[in-house]
Amino acid sequence: MKFCPNCGKKTENDAKFCTNCGYNFTKRDNINHSNDNSINQKQITRKAENKNRSHKFVWIIGVMVILCIVSGGWFLFKNKSQSASSANETTTESADAKISSNTTNGSTTAQNSNSNDTSNNASDKLSSDIGPKETAAAIAYYADKSGLDGWKDYLKGNNGITIILSSAHASMVSDIGQGMLYGVLNEQLNVNGVTKNIYTLDEDDTVNIYHLSDENSPDNPATPIKSVSKDEIIQYINDHGYASDVKKLGSRVTLDQESY
Repeated sequence: MKFCPNCGKKTENDAKFCTNCGYNFTKRDNINHSNDNSINQKQITRKAENKNRSHKFVWIIGVMVILCIVSGGWFLFKNKSQSASSANETTTESADAKISSNTTNGSTTAQNSNSNDTSNNASDKLSSDIGPKETAAAIAYYADKSGLDGWKDYLKGNNGITIILSSAHASMVSDIGQGMLYGVLNEQLNVNGVTKNIYTLDEDDTVNIYHLSDENSPDNPATPIKSVSKDEIIQYINDHGYASDVKKLGSRVTLDQESY
């Protein structure tokens, strides 16, 4: 037995209509069946959605894991590259500092060497303002080394010279300069204390070099073997590397005021 949902009267189970109110049981069964199908369909759909959501969640987690791995690898690679770059920069800076230090030391050494060379070169040169003794030594050395008549090898083996200043016999030469004769005496060669090698000085520092002969007299004065400026003599001495020898000889020059 079943009850009519419309009027509540009992009816046979296989009845299609209610005998009291005429309710159509077939329509109700269709509705119930439809509802059952709808419920089943919804359950299936929900299961499918849940399954899809589960798959999506797995994919999302997988993608996130991959991104984390990639990001971590990139971060490690970047840090390693920066460390290597910093190490290279440190090495380069150290090398540059070493090169700079070596360059500075080399430059300082070169400057010191050049300074020493310049100092040595300056000490091995005669200046134009040399004193009377070095002037006499330079003139005598020039006349000797340039091979002037009567002067060549005059200073050979000599440890010093005497310069005899005389104005009494100035008429013995044609160009008396400032009126003073300078006789260059090598006592090892001229044991009698008399020399024939003489020079005079003009006001403009021109040097007149003579070698007297027995024929020379006030009536027959000697003419200069050579007239040359003091600067030319100094230049000759410096160019030929005789400066140190001249300075040594100059320290052994004796000035004698006796009359010639």
